[in-house]
Formats: sequence, C-alpha cells, structure tokens
Amino acid sequence: MSKSSLQRADGCSVFFSLLVATVLVFAFFILRQCVSDEEISPVDSRTANERKHKVAEHLSEEGNYTERIDKAHIEANSSLESVMQKIVNEYSSHEALKSVEANKTGVEGNGK
Repeated sequence: MSKSSLQRADGCSVFFSLLVATVLVFAFFILRQCVSDEEISPVDSRTANERKHKVAEHLSEEGNYTERIDKAHIEANSSLESVMQKIVNEYSSHEALKSVEANKTGVEGNGK
C-alpha cells in the first residue's frame, strides 16, 4: 500500500507562499507611496512662447507636406482617370461595332 503522507498536500508551504506573496504586494504599494514623484515646475511665459513657436513650425511643415501629398495624388488620379476614360471609350466603340454588325446579320450582340 502507498503511504498516506505522500498523498497529502503540504499546507504549510502553500500558506507561507501566500503569506510571502501578500507581504511583497503590500511592500510594493507602500514603497510607491513613500517615494515622492518629481514636482512639476510651473511654466513661465518664455517656455509657453517657445512651445507656441514650435507648434506653429510643425503646423506649417505639416501643411506643406499635406499639400505635396495631395498634389501627387491629384496628378496620379488625373493620369489614371485619363487612362480609364480611354478604356471606356474604346470599349464603348467596340460595343457599338458589335451591335451594328449584329443588326446587319440579325443576331443580337450576345452571340445567341
């Protein structure tokens, strides 16, 4: 027969593991409360003006960048539009020729 002592869980080690984990969690939160954060210094007018100047520079730079991208998209779309228009014109002229030929032979354009 097997020994009954080997089948029982060691409650003492589980208890002490939970106790140590709880102590560590509380110690972490207590240390966070004790360690003070840096105090934020108030912003003076010079710093505020520098920030406004940098924001204005970034906005103008963003505007130029957006304008260049829009111009590139307009050029690409206009060339794409012209190509698509040529295809549509070519396709409609082929369809017109098919319907004229179908009318001459008495067969509809779908080939039936």
